[in-house]
Amino acid sequence: MQQTRLDAQVRDTSGKGAARSLRRTGKVPAVLYGRNQEVLSLQIDDYAFQSLLRSHGANALINLDVTGNGEETVIIKDLQHHPVKRNILHADFQRVSLDEEITTLVDIEIVGSAIGVRDGGILTLVRRQLNISCLPLDIPESITVNVDDLNIGQSVQVSDLEIDDDNIEILDDSILQIVSVIEPKVVLETVTTEEDEEDIEGEEGVEGEETTETDAEVAEKPTEE
Repeated sequence: MQQTRLDAQVRDTSGKGAARSLRRTGKVPAVLYGRNQEVLSLQIDDYAFQSLLRSHGANALINLDVTGNGEETVIIKDLQHHPVKRNILHADFQRVSLDEEITTLVDIEIVGSAIGVRDGGILTLVRRQLNISCLPLDIPESITVNVDDLNIGQSVQVSDLEIDDDNIEILDDSILQIVSVIEPKVVLETVTTEEDEEDIEGEEGVEGEETTETDAEVAEKPTEE
């Protein structure tokens, strides 16, 4: 993985009000921690950070240049987004050493066209990320999962993955399901035709019909003495 660069400044203010004011000026509040060193409250340029994410992804290895504190190698440990607007509200950076393995989350990328989908099944992504352990420079942008051979009722588990880089270890359980093709649920609906409606109405008319006796019929009935 290539390294990229990002500028940051130490911020003296904290709290929700200060964070909102900072965002209105085009800055993102952030924090830097790790390796038993001082925790720093930072601010970074929103546009520059968004550009970095578009070019290198959230697993980028960053040389973070903090004004007055020098440059440090970091990874993005956490991002908080607005629930509706999806803009970045806060960023967590973790210090790393290029010589020490770290654990991090990596996105899953689905490729291929499943046989089961062509047969009417539904492709369901169960996991979007995997936990891995490796050296910082070995962090992949994503882990590719090919679904070409998946039939309806089949799935891909962690144990099925083939990682080209022996330096990367997947930490998730081997039986963890990643993606599957499921059979679609069929909802049966009763369709009533016009003829059926006429038959039903006719039956109701017979059952609800009242019989009226004529005077002649009443006269013919024997009377009880």
